[in-house]
Amino acid sequence: MNSRPNRFAAFKNRNFRLYFIGQTISTIGSWTQSLAVIWLVLEITNRSDRLGLAMALQFLPMLVLGAPAGVLADKFDNRRLLLVTSTLSGVLALAFGVVVATGHITIWWIYALTLMLGLVLAVERPAMQAILFQLVGVELLPSAVATNSTINSVSRLIGPALAGGLIATVGVKTCFYINAATYLVVIAALIALRSSELTVRPLIGRTKGRLREGFTYVRANPNVARPLLVMTIVGTAAYNFQTTFPAMVRFGFHRGAGAVGTVMSVSAIGSIIGGIYIAGVNPHPRKTLTITLVGFGAALLALSITPGFWPFVGMTIVLGFASASFQSVNTVVLQQATEPSMQGRVMALHQMAWFGSTPIGSVLVGWVIQISSPRVPFALAGVAALMCALAVISRD
Repeated sequence: MNSRPNRFAAFKNRNFRLYFIGQTISTIGSWTQSLAVIWLVLEITNRSDRLGLAMALQFLPMLVLGAPAGVLADKFDNRRLLLVTSTLSGVLALAFGVVVATGHITIWWIYALTLMLGLVLAVERPAMQAILFQLVGVELLPSAVATNSTINSVSRLIGPALAGGLIATVGVKTCFYINAATYLVVIAALIALRSSELTVRPLIGRTKGRLREGFTYVRANPNVARPLLVMTIVGTAAYNFQTTFPAMVRFGFHRGAGAVGTVMSVSAIGSIIGGIYIAGVNPHPRKTLTITLVGFGAALLALSITPGFWPFVGMTIVLGFASASFQSVNTVVLQQATEPSMQGRVMALHQMAWFGSTPIGSVLVGWVIQISSPRVPFALAGVAALMCALAVISRD
């Protein structure tokens, strides 16, 4: 691993601080809602494959519409796009709460609302990644990307635990109302950004062929294509924790919503540590990526054979560290290899590879658990990560 920049250098930037605070609060709300949806599906159906389908519907639009959404991120102001998507997400969270509170919630309502949320996420994710360059510029980008990755980790530490407590005390509907309220904070943070301090990123015109141009750019640049391919494989095989963790807790250890929240939250401890550590690393495009892949694969394999609920919980800390390290390195390597004018389209493909692979992975994982054991997906994911590590390091 190369020289170590200042881990927290991005926080010197006022705009980044505002963005970080707003997104952290909003993502806590999103994780609170996510656990509420997971628990509703399991309560209504008691089937892991139905949970996998619900998660798949949320991320299906990213698989189908991710690339065109990247064109939008390169064509329009990212801050304005995020203001629109944050408003729509807040409205959908409020709608979820109303349906639950009025007693009309069914699995079909869950499918419909998660699909609509997925449509918003398909536009939001590329813009969220592309705006980082505008917030801090190229020199602070590694710090910003790695630090930004801890948003999800910190939020996962708080959100599921909060949701578990709310479900047990005041009911699941409150989780959705809290999430809706958090979007007011992120909207305020986006409005407060100083335009004069944003790094200028050239926007593309309205001519045709911009989407095809993005794919051509990726094919012509191996340093861009490599992390995208790795994320596609690992994303499909491994990043289905919203299905695998709850299924393991409910069907493997026979515990309730509070235990699901505990697993999701504790795993975030390792993710936070991993994100902070990697923020101080200037990654080598192949060597560092290989190291993080090996660590991630080994942690997944270890988790598949961990006995008992509490040893499983403890092992998720190691998994969280390895996962956050891989995610951050993969993202930094990709963004550093990408020209500023292509950031939106390339990062849209990255989000497709990461989250867009979930519709395939969640359905497959749900089916595998249903016919075998909730441990099997962890083992398969570990093997996939190790195979990617071997391919990356052996590539000429």
